[in-house]
Amino acid sequence: MSTHIPVLIIGGGLNGLTAAALLAHQGMGCMVVERHADTSIQYKFAGISPRSMEIFRCLGLENEIRAKRTGDQQGGGIARARNLADPDIRWAGPAWSDASSYSPTQPATCDQHVLEAILRHYAERGGADIRFNTDFSSLEQDPATVHAVIRNRETGKEETVVADYLIAADGANGTLREKLGIDRKGPGVLQHWMSIIFDTDLSPEIGGRPFTSCFVSDLNATITPRPGGRWLLAQQYFPERGEQPEDFDRDRCRDLVEQAAGRSGIKAELVDARSWEMAAFVADRFRAGRCFLIGDAAHLMPPTGAFGGNSGVHDAHNLAWKLAMVVRSEANASLLDSYDAERRPVIASTLAQALARLQQWFKDPPGRLPPAVDIVDDYDVVFGQRYDTGALMPEAAAPDRSFEPVAELAGLPGTRAPHLVIEREGEKLSTLDLFGRDFVLLADDANWHAAADRLRESAGVPLACHVFGSSGDLDAPEGRWPSAYGVGDGGAVLIRPDGFVAWRAPSAETGIEGRLVQVLDEIGVRVGHRDAARR
Repeated sequence: MSTHIPVLIIGGGLNGLTAAALLAHQGMGCMVVERHADTSIQYKFAGISPRSMEIFRCLGLENEIRAKRTGDQQGGGIARARNLADPDIRWAGPAWSDASSYSPTQPATCDQHVLEAILRHYAERGGADIRFNTDFSSLEQDPATVHAVIRNRETGKEETVVADYLIAADGANGTLREKLGIDRKGPGVLQHWMSIIFDTDLSPEIGGRPFTSCFVSDLNATITPRPGGRWLLAQQYFPERGEQPEDFDRDRCRDLVEQAAGRSGIKAELVDARSWEMAAFVADRFRAGRCFLIGDAAHLMPPTGAFGGNSGVHDAHNLAWKLAMVVRSEANASLLDSYDAERRPVIASTLAQALARLQQWFKDPPGRLPPAVDIVDDYDVVFGQRYDTGALMPEAAAPDRSFEPVAELAGLPGTRAPHLVIEREGEKLSTLDLFGRDFVLLADDANWHAAADRLRESAGVPLACHVFGSSGDLDAPEGRWPSAYGVGDGGAVLIRPDGFVAWRAPSAETGIEGRLVQVLDEIGVRVGHRDAARR
């Protein structure tokens, strides 16, 4: 028995389900294969960056995620103390600061087991075929398709899946990267940790102040409260000293929780304890033929900075629209080359920032950590990612820095489009709310709109246009639109479906339609295609 689908996703964790949801948003069919029987029960990811929340907002999931939140990244501080009873508490700011100057949304806390269920439901509503309790057995690819054999773990029934493309989202311990012959480089395994989930009656406050997490220096561990009293203790251990995961039985875990609390006699009932390696790797390439790596399958980074899981969300966001357009013949297959060209350099820079924070926050007895780079602001890493080559028209030599300062984002091609509060038919929204499915052209001259309409209607180009001013559908306060995006009167900016700037015309141009055709062609969009089923 064989099944044909556009995209096969191996791995039904956070990043695989995000990819499925984004493909569903594009109207693109996919199948997700996951060996576990259900979504995660471990608190492997919780802090959703505001950039990731922008992506989930695009899917219409922001309110549901906030309604089901499992903490408050902004309501509690980050503490450092010998233990929770230590009177000498050192406080840092919240895990994520206020993002309203840069984004229409704020960060959120939603533990992975809750977020995965939300994404799974959204993807399934959009037509995704999600197969839990299913093994991926083998893979072959030819120039036109990918052939994979999957097996239901309960019935043993095998099935051959034929897909146009495959996304490897099988995580740090997956096998697909090696099967595809892709090596990886980096500092390697840095530290060994146990994630201990336990039920407790401890207070989520220290000295009357709520805390998001506390670094416990007595243990070289972090303790994180959760609503309902099911907390997480992340405890470092040292195999070179003879310590093993099997040592962390019920009694040992209870003792560790009591040490973290700074007192005995507390409720500390073990729910789950699992080992994991804090590692730093980046795959040599994120693509092999028709197969693409995302998330931990492509890169591993320490959780310091909360960049790891969020980077996987951004991988999926970068890739999904490109796959959808190529499968629909709206773009040339060469567009897919831009995934590796764009994401891999950004990931390398993000990993360096995570490692620098690890050096700053935790002890490194084995001395495995590389020299640290200068730390930049968290929101520069989150919002200021810059693609220097790929599906874009660069304007000049790239600045000599890894990230753009978020406060200076101004429409440079290869950067995320700036957030600007605008009005449409009396309703306030963000410019970012205009992006998500097709290319979007922003302008203040109706001639751009007319050209975009002709290309959309006659040539099937997935392109929408919004015009500022009295002749258009948008208003910006105090005429801020041109300066916010770095253009003058008559200029225009082309935004990709993932909200990154592809190209801009700083001023008015002649031959507008021909210029748009030239730009779209260089990016990889096919002009002259029409998918009647979609339009």
